[in-house]
Amino acid sequence: MATENTPDTLQSVRLNLTFPVEQVNQPRLAEAIKKFDVSADIRRAQIEPETGGYIMLELTGTDSQLDQSIAYLKSYGVGVGFIGTDEVQAY
Repeated sequence: MATENTPDTLQSVRLNLTFPVEQVNQPRLAEAIKKFDVSADIRRAQIEPETGGYIMLELTGTDSQLDQSIAYLKSYGVGVGFIGTDEVQAY
């Protein structure tokens, strides 16, 4: 029996977030998690106050929560890239 995808069904997306220098010391990911009730599983990160940084993670929530979280991060200049499109995705 196939699972029906409804608006309230939890989804996961794998993202590469890139942070410009001016956002490195701001808790943008923590704010998005709290504000939109999503969960994040960080797989890899490197943050340097002088040069910026990145976080590779899996973000889980409903479609609406994910869309709002991504839009929120982008509104602060955080780059958002999707990692892979297959079931098996390497970090």
